[in-house]
Amino acid sequence: MSDRSTYALDPETAHLIRRLAATWEVSQAEVIRRSVRRAAASEAAVDDPSPAGVLAHYRSHPAPRSREETEKLIATLREARREDDLARTRWHG
Repeated sequence: MSDRSTYALDPETAHLIRRLAATWEVSQAEVIRRSVRRAAASEAAVDDPSPAGVLAHYRSHPAPRSREETEKLIATLREARREDDLARTRWHG
């Protein structure tokens, strides 16, 4: 039994669904089914939010950003942490 649904899509998404359907030689509904399953599996991949679980996840999956972007993010976070430490030191004497 199938569940029929209607969705409003922006033109780009509709075009991408049609293009994938043609490339994969499947229906547009099958493109949506596969895409939703893949997104759900990807989201469920990090079931363990502990540091060890996150590390294990990224050992087997690519990072969501490039190495350069990651290094820039780390530098930004370190600077924010340093500024926060300085502010707390000034606040508490």
